Amino acid sequence: MNARLAPMPDDAYVRPWPLHPQPLPGEALSSWVARICELYPHIKPSDLLADLDIDCAVEDLDRYTPEPILIELAGRGAVPVERVRMMTLAGWTPWLLDSTDPADCDFDTYVHQFSILLPADLAREDRRRRTPTSEAWLPWASTPRSRACPECIDSLESTADMNMTLLHQYPVLSSCLDHRCRLEPCSAFPGHAIFWDQVRFGSDERVSPVPVPSAVTDLDRRSTEALTTGWVELGPGRVHAAVWFRLLRTVVDEVSSPLVRTGRWATRLVAIWKAAGRSRPLRTAWVPFEDLHWDEQATVLEAAAIGIAMVESGEIDAGGAHASLLRPRPYELVDPGTAPTRSSYPAPERDLWADAHAAAEAAIAAARVDPASASSLYNFLRWGCRTAAELDETVQLFLDHGIPLHHPPT
Repeated sequence: MNARLAPMPDDAYVRPWPLHPQPLPGEALSSWVARICELYPHIKPSDLLADLDIDCAVEDLDRYTPEPILIELAGRGAVPVERVRMMTLAGWTPWLLDSTDPADCDFDTYVHQFSILLPADLAREDRRRRTPTSEAWLPWASTPRSRACPECIDSLESTADMNMTLLHQYPVLSSCLDHRCRLEPCSAFPGHAIFWDQVRFGSDERVSPVPVPSAVTDLDRRSTEALTTGWVELGPGRVHAAVWFRLLRTVVDEVSSPLVRTGRWATRLVAIWKAAGRSRPLRTAWVPFEDLHWDEQATVLEAAAIGIAMVESGEIDAGGAHASLLRPRPYELVDPGTAPTRSSYPAPERDLWADAHAAAEAAIAAARVDPASASSLYNFLRWGCRTAAELDETVQLFLDHGIPLHHPPT
């Protein structure tokens, strides 16, 4: 552990906590604070942050933490402010969401600016039924629920490394890419223990990982790629991460539409849910995705993943205005143009010796009437003379061609 002072803005310094383990990759801020508390007997996260002006619960730190608090925590943990910010949703704006302030996040703009599976003007009234009534709505940011990968937890060498990954607590991901299994709900005590919801509380019973379809793995791989690189590779080419998450949220909303509201496009939704082997959760008709239960969210995400895969493979045709974002770019035949034709009268071959002879004749003609040209020609030929005899031959050449020399040869 590093106990040096962490540099802060305006040349201010904050003395780090005596014990401050470094954040683990992808760890949530609340998880990191809880792991630090495990190093201090009888200290709770609220005690650790008691002297900070925080007007929210510790578990809400992951959703939004004021910048001054981020700076203070970065100093006390001896980590860069940027890294602490990435441990909250604020670090993923504007890619994942426009802002952590609900006033700056409009549901209709985020969810319905694209149309993929269904035409944009279809079932507008039905979409309004899923508009959240709460003014605290944020895209993808449902009530945080502790979820983890059983394989990842079993592979930890120490309970001190038990942590909660930020993006696993929100329904933007539903599987572990390392083990291709479903994230399981749990009660987490970072740095101490994790208890799975599906087993008796306090039991040491192991939870068997549940494999997920390849379409879900591909979907989560793309979402992770978007968050780590800023772009996603789709059929026509690369698209920005912000486009990907808004496109995905659109598909999530479209597969949640009741069939009676989708007209002739209902057959596409039937094919998607049939391929998923599941029934559409009834509450999706009037409850926004972020407010669904975790198992309902996982079901809808699986249907969205399969729908995207079916559009990309051509199994179904999509009626949305932006469905081309998922289709491979069609092959476009390039006009080869008109082949060049040869003239029936080929150009005569150029005689370089004739060109040289013509140039010499032109130089001699100019030297006969222009003293400057005569002097220039004489100086040119004189450079090739090695002896006095050769120089005399050059002078005689000028006399033979009628070129006057207005200065004595040297």
